[in-house]
Amino acid sequence: MVAFVALVVPRSAGLVEWNDGRDKLNVHADYGITYDSNLLANADSPGDVDQSLELGATYARHAGVFGFNATASVVGARFQKYSKYNYTNPGASLGLTKNDGRLTGSFTAGAQKESRSDDAANIRASFWHYNANLGLRYPINDRYYITSTSEVLMRDYVPNTPLYDLSSYSEGVDLYYIYSTKLDVLGGYRIRFGDASTGGSHTVDQAFTIGGTGAILPKLSGTVRVGYQSRHEDTSLGGTYNDLTTDFMFAWPMTRRITFNFQVSKDFTTTATDISVDSTSFDLSATVKPNMKIKIALTGEAGYTNSRFLGIKGGGRDDRTYSFLLKMSVPIKTHFAASLSCGFLTNGSSFDYAVYDRFTTSLTLSAHY
Repeated sequence: MVAFVALVVPRSAGLVEWNDGRDKLNVHADYGITYDSNLLANADSPGDVDQSLELGATYARHAGVFGFNATASVVGARFQKYSKYNYTNPGASLGLTKNDGRLTGSFTAGAQKESRSDDAANIRASFWHYNANLGLRYPINDRYYITSTSEVLMRDYVPNTPLYDLSSYSEGVDLYYIYSTKLDVLGGYRIRFGDASTGGSHTVDQAFTIGGTGAILPKLSGTVRVGYQSRHEDTSLGGTYNDLTTDFMFAWPMTRRITFNFQVSKDFTTTATDISVDSTSFDLSATVKPNMKIKIALTGEAGYTNSRFLGIKGGGRDDRTYSFLLKMSVPIKTHFAASLSCGFLTNGSSFDYAVYDRFTTSLTLSAHY
């Protein structure tokens, strides 16, 4: 595969522009080699080395009121020992934006095949992921504006996999008040319907939230959202669950060379084994650029996730996951770059089969035009 990359990258890379730069076509090729000590996310999982190659193209048009972009890609991986996990996954997406006029917004849709381990089912699975999102904004007056977010998500697993296909539709409406030139406060409501196929459960989530977006504190910007949510499962083994919901995203540029990002999320989710989970996650990352001229970037990330499996089907399972990642990105030339990353994850659980450690290291070479 290394020889194949050497042949493909120089010939496939290129950039085309026309209509005075309003239309652009970009292509990229990424080759990676990865060692993963735990392929299946369980206590008995083996490890292996894989080589992957991704080829993709992006078309973008920005002219007049609307902007349009479309992407297409294919990524393939071959494992050294466990060839049954080899995959070739295509994907495509499109987006439409409107930034002028009173009503503005964007629409995105995509389809992507994925192959990875499932930490709730503790197996490796392949599935198609489909998504569509419509976001709209309308100003009521100089102080108030309203937004609407509609989203459809579907996950279809390949045949002969003991997992449920999942689908969900959500609608969220937020009212914003422009408190100052740097801060908007908000209040909102979201309803979400979820289904698990083949006789699985039907869920209804409702959430009421308040928060703000913009400059939360001096040099600390982002979005804060906190509220109350409920979930009802419409099955004989289901139940009704109530809890807080949060979504915090902060960015702190400590200096010109050091930036911190912090994220907190708490929400109900549904696993591919058709179990409701109350998931809480914390993630802290820092990016350091030692020299602004060379543009080498060092990134460190630490995360924690607590997953409480709810109801009779959950069986009282409680997972606690700690993860750490170090990554160095190095630009080689204008259109070429390399990155090296090392990660460690440890998962503690009341379910013995889900107790495991995972070490990964990866080298990626990229060509983007």
